[in-house]
Amino acid sequence: MPLYHSQPISETSNDSAVVGLSYHLAAVALVWRPFLSEFWKHNCFTRLCVDLCAVCSLCCQWPYGDICGIGPVGKGQGTEFSLTFRKGSGKKSETLKFSTEHRTELLTEALRFRTEFSEGKITGRRYNCYKHHWSDTRKPVNLEVTPGGIDQIDPHTNRVVCSYDYRNIEGFVEVSDYQGGFCIVYGGFGRLHLFASEHQDEIIRSAIEHAGNFIGIMLRLRREGLTFEDFVTERLGKYSSDESITSLAEFVVQKITTRHPEPVKRILALTETCLVERDPASYNIVTIKPFGEVFALICDVDNPQVFTVEFIRGQIRKYSSTERDSLLASLLDGVRASGNRDVCVKMAPTQRGQRWGLLSMPVDEEVESLHLRFLAAPPSGNFADAVFKFNANISYSGVLHAVTQDGLFSENKEKLINNAILALLAQEAELPAVNSELESHFQAIRRLVASKAGFQAFTQLPKFREKLGVKTVKALKRNNNGVTHAAIDMLCALMCPMHDDYDLRQEQLNKASLLSSKKFLENLLEKFITNVDHGTGALVISSLLDFLTFALCAPYSETTEGQQFDMLLEMVASNGRTLFKLFQHPSMAIVKGAGLVMKAVIEEGDKEIATKMQELALSEGALPRHLHTSLFTVSTDQRMLTNRQLSRHLVGLWTAENPVAMNLLKRILPTGLLADLDSPDPVPEKDVDRMHIRDNLKIASDQLNRNKVPEWQRIAGKAAKEVEKFAKEKADLVLMHWRDKMGIAQKEQDRNNLVSRTNQSVSCLVSKQMKPERKTVE
Repeated sequence: MPLYHSQPISETSNDSAVVGLSYHLAAVALVWRPFLSEFWKHNCFTRLCVDLCAVCSLCCQWPYGDICGIGPVGKGQGTEFSLTFRKGSGKKSETLKFSTEHRTELLTEALRFRTEFSEGKITGRRYNCYKHHWSDTRKPVNLEVTPGGIDQIDPHTNRVVCSYDYRNIEGFVEVSDYQGGFCIVYGGFGRLHLFASEHQDEIIRSAIEHAGNFIGIMLRLRREGLTFEDFVTERLGKYSSDESITSLAEFVVQKITTRHPEPVKRILALTETCLVERDPASYNIVTIKPFGEVFALICDVDNPQVFTVEFIRGQIRKYSSTERDSLLASLLDGVRASGNRDVCVKMAPTQRGQRWGLLSMPVDEEVESLHLRFLAAPPSGNFADAVFKFNANISYSGVLHAVTQDGLFSENKEKLINNAILALLAQEAELPAVNSELESHFQAIRRLVASKAGFQAFTQLPKFREKLGVKTVKALKRNNNGVTHAAIDMLCALMCPMHDDYDLRQEQLNKASLLSSKKFLENLLEKFITNVDHGTGALVISSLLDFLTFALCAPYSETTEGQQFDMLLEMVASNGRTLFKLFQHPSMAIVKGAGLVMKAVIEEGDKEIATKMQELALSEGALPRHLHTSLFTVSTDQRMLTNRQLSRHLVGLWTAENPVAMNLLKRILPTGLLADLDSPDPVPEKDVDRMHIRDNLKIASDQLNRNKVPEWQRIAGKAAKEVEKFAKEKADLVLMHWRDKMGIAQKEQDRNNLVSRTNQSVSCLVSKQMKPERKTVE
């Protein structure tokens, strides 16, 4: 929830066929409020009807033709809304009341189907306007004020070009020196869209009324107006600064959109904070999207050049590029560096109807627990569907509510996570035939092991390592980049904990298991070398560099066992020329990963390996490139500053005791500058260390202090146990049955014991009398 692009589905006029044809386009959790009671449900919208569902079943269903209206209850912000529908074939109607925290989003989605309602097929009035285009021209458009938003319509084709939903509108502002001009402040970051119309006041007043009556939100016209110069300066809102629009990397793409019959050439630029789309002819900015609003990156299965970017507000942008994987690797690194850890790359588009909430915020604890159970026992019997729903609802950074809370009826989250892992690993004997399904399995496991319980389960849960190893090896044999990337990204989550408050000892145990097989590591390096040599699989290369970083590079290497470290380091060093090829890669993330591995090889390897790397740095042209980066990089972006620090370190390693490199520097740099480098003065330590971002010693000491029990706490715990024992004895006395108190139960027990002893005595006497007779018979 929400979804703006409905999936193709066959239409029917037969109401009885609605259930079979329904395909959920959007879903949101809500509470049904009948008289004196509440029931937790979720509401789903399809192409044909509205479904009210319980956890695993369909409760009610109303075709849009039976719905009279839907709207908020009360004025202003709230959670309640009402749904009015016809009962049967008569004219009687019934109104139900519901409650949800996402009332605004739910009403917006429902009103997209308003033209199919039985009563009041609401259509807004259209106004002739001009829009100030990004190309600095005025284009004629029609604006229609509808119950859910303002639609921009192409007057030539009569087709809706885009919709400005009220829920995303921040307000309106007039442009004083632009005749009839007003701006829609939109998108959550102050993006300005300038229109001009004779009916300016009527459009704004009508939009404010519709937003309050149909959606339940209050929009306002700002008192302070703008000039046209202010609009030009602040058109991109809070991302109008140079830092937000200065490109760090650029890729030429073809944009695929319904606005144009043919793909349009664009420059897709990655800045410190945004994804910027530019026109190649004028270099004007067409659109800008913050990295924080990216939800997922979709690789097209059929076309190796097509990819899609999904955003948390529902927008979908589709592009085509000959450098697709390199672009996606750079974009993925930029989005995660901005703090958005929930983004991932996958093959299957997100089905919005499978998510029980908004894309912009995590689902609540109950929804997480339900989908963990669905993995262990799919309600529909379709395991693949349960996995896709799990991935749609659980953040890629891991299960949010993964720790069992204190309480009498608290749920055992660790048990739920372990059962979900076992259910996913039970499928290793026969892997799914469809690659997107297999990819979803690894991404589900990655979400589970990113939690503390899942991370510990790798060595504590029986058969986890063996089954996961079999599944991973079989998946890598498919030679599919999407599946390989998902599998290795999952292994990285087991190599380095993705959760807070982690245990270094557990990290050490996990690494020891993952790095124990030399043959498995050789297979991984073979994939790495093959992709580098062929210039393909940038996502696979990026994930494998992360794997090597967690194993070989400080500070993560401190939890790698010495023998395994030496073995892997020697294997990587034997393919050193491959690493140098990556220094020319367009993705900054790959250049950084290759630099970190190179630094570890030189620092931890013997002198012979270091000398070989110095020679390769000159023959492959890496030294001049990193010298340029270390001298001339000026930026506030942490990724750029980290690369600069890494480049300076590599230049120092490549030139140390290397006369050939020093002669090269003499031919490049002025003599005075080189003489200054030989200064005996200490190097000023003003810069922040951006490579060693984890202090293992501090983490270990903090864990030790947490595990130590103070004396006062030990005494208090002992006293608490005594109090508990005393309270239990008193509770047993209070809860004793009245028969026990009166002694009736004890008397009956004594009587039963007496009867039992009497029966035993009689049995013994009879047996003694029977023994002589038995001898006689014999």
